[in-house]
Amino acid sequence: MTLEETNEEDVEVNEEETLEEEAPLSEIEQLRVDLEQAVGARQRALADFANFQRRAAENESRSRERGIAEVVRNLVPVLDQFEMALDQEGASSDSILEGVSLVREELLRALGRNGVEAITPEMGDEFDPNRHEAMLQHPAEGVEAGHVSLIVKSGWSMGPLVLKPAQVGIAPSESGD
Repeated sequence: MTLEETNEEDVEVNEEETLEEEAPLSEIEQLRVDLEQAVGARQRALADFANFQRRAAENESRSRERGIAEVVRNLVPVLDQFEMALDQEGASSDSILEGVSLVREELLRALGRNGVEAITPEMGDEFDPNRHEAMLQHPAEGVEAGHVSLIVKSGWSMGPLVLKPAQVGIAPSESGD
């Protein structure tokens, strides 16, 4: 082997080594670029999610305020009725009772416009622990054990949500349990 041949081989080997060294560097650079893009995408996604959470909280707050405002808007006429009743000087007890009755009707209409309904069980209805609150055991003729035998106070619901259960007495079992 001559010196020229050796040099040519060395040159070829050096070129191959250089190519091999450059290839991993470009792969590393590509990975760095990919990492930077992934980090940027993650930061944007986190910022988008934080903005979403903030907007959702603001929307919830606005919706709650609008709901309360709607209820209050419906109750203001009831306050007006009270004002009119209180402004009556020298009114008879009958006219005061009539005024209170009108105010009650107005209040019931306002509650009804907001989906609030009275829970009014009937004697003999089956006791429903989701809608009734048992206050006492009260024997009643013709009422089966465990059924409503006395209505103490009406309850209130808004759709499926029970705001205040109806207070009732229930007929005891024959054994007195």
